[in-house]
Amino acid sequence: MFGSMGGRVAERLADKVCMVNGAASLIGRAVADRFAREGAVVVGVDKLAHSVGEQVVHADLTDESAVEAMYREVVRDHGRLDVIYNNVGLMDRGDRSVLEMSLQTWRNAQEANLTSIFLACKHGIPHLLATEPTGGSVINAASFLAAVGSATAPMAYAAAKAGVVQLSRDLGVHLARSGVRVNAVLFGPIETPQQREILQRDPSVLEKRLVHWPMGRFGTLDEAAGTIAFLASDDAGFITGAAIPLDGGITEAFTVPE
Repeated sequence: MFGSMGGRVAERLADKVCMVNGAASLIGRAVADRFAREGAVVVGVDKLAHSVGEQVVHADLTDESAVEAMYREVVRDHGRLDVIYNNVGLMDRGDRSVLEMSLQTWRNAQEANLTSIFLACKHGIPHLLATEPTGGSVINAASFLAAVGSATAPMAYAAAKAGVVQLSRDLGVHLARSGVRVNAVLFGPIETPQQREILQRDPSVLEKRLVHWPMGRFGTLDEAAGTIAFLASDDAGFITGAAIPLDGGITEAFTVPE
């Protein structure tokens, strides 16, 4: 069952060990909470101080030795690994047109948004393959900006997220017969204080953006968490190598309702 009935959520993830990388953010916390409500053993990972998950891990997701060690620790403690949700994303204030961007801003965006997911997949997927029965789900956070052109995009961020989509696509196909599924989620605007702050730095920015949003609103944390939980579950067992839009129709729209 996708969603809830009578206030209860079906335990589609019962006894599965699920890692949430980037757990300290509001979306990370919402996903971790949804995983737990669906019966999962949740491991929350972030370099920031946090208390998310049944097991709390502090690690820099761009540090290869730290990433490798954290997976070994989790599998040692729980004996298995079933789901990896890579909830990583960073926008830099200096990230604008490449004609104005510093090389360091570009490198920071690639490290935070793409290299971190590369390392999580490189060192996490072997544990999914080693879990009996072999299989599991990897969900990588991307952005609708990876699927459209934008004159005002943070271009380093968008390029990195396009890399996440392609990496997810290739891994999904590469691993398709192993039982391990890999998908990306193209996040649109999800209602968080940080997202609103980014869009409201200039008072006219949000108004301009809303013109291009078919639903005319932000997505909710519950909607985001429910989508990730679906992809983590066996209900999504025939979905792999996909880029799932979670954007209220933005990437599919040419014109929008009046």
